[in-house]
Amino acid sequence: MMLYSVAVAQERQVIHYEDGSIKAKGKLENGIKSGVWNYYYPSGILSSQENYRNDQLDGIAKYFDDHGNLIASEHWANGIQEDSSIYYYANGQLEKRGVFKNSLYEGKWFFYFNNGNLKRIGFYANGLPDGAWKFYNEQQILIQEGAFEYGLEHGEWKYYKKNGELEFVGNYHHGEKIGIWFRSNKKGKLKPFKY
Repeated sequence: MMLYSVAVAQERQVIHYEDGSIKAKGKLENGIKSGVWNYYYPSGILSSQENYRNDQLDGIAKYFDDHGNLIASEHWANGIQEDSSIYYYANGQLEKRGVFKNSLYEGKWFFYFNNGNLKRIGFYANGLPDGAWKFYNEQQILIQEGAFEYGLEHGEWKYYKKNGELEFVGNYHHGEKIGIWFRSNKKGKLKPFKY
């Protein structure tokens, strides 16, 4: 019985900026990107760390601002963004988190203000808002809520004042206001409102 071995040509690759500083470095296998690649700002600070297989992003990719702060962590599979991803503000606070499917937003996503308070929460399907959504102000008081269908407002929506009291309520049909809308008066009673 004869055993055959296939030689894989591996080489370290370093790419430079015009001034000679390192722009990127990683490994090539038979001329294509493989394994971990590091990319740098002209200052020398790491801008991203990406994993490749067969010249495509595959695995965790991390991105940094020009001060070295982590601003994103993404999952990739065969060049397509998949699974959970997390994004940060420069101050380190969480900006948004959720899941990608075929490089599109999918399922439940959370968005935050840079003070750490929840900004909005809702569902996506095929990259479009689809399902229940809630929106908050910076003090995390609910300011509006409703649902989307294929990226358009659909069904009942409620809008609140800065103090959280109900202000308007009405219905949408595929992004268009329909029917009678109501506005809360000074006593808190809903009265028909012409929009």
